[in-house]
Amino acid sequence: MIADSTSDNLCRRIEASIQRVVEVRDFSCSVEDGKLILRGQVESRDDALMCVVVARSVPGVETIVSDIKVLG
Repeated sequence: MIADSTSDNLCRRIEASIQRVVEVRDFSCSVEDGKLILRGQVESRDDALMCVVVARSVPGVETIVSDIKVLG
């Protein structure tokens, strides 16, 4: 479970990490019920999967729910 006091910092780290490798439009990150929720739009399915892979590599992430939409 992710503590509320660290969720903003965690989301900032995740966004910075993802944006280094994948261009995500309208990216947002939130913590709901202890789960990390990723939202945004990407050009390909591979980019959507990469968002999850990158987020998992950030220390402190346990459960991820991806709501990343593929535009292409």
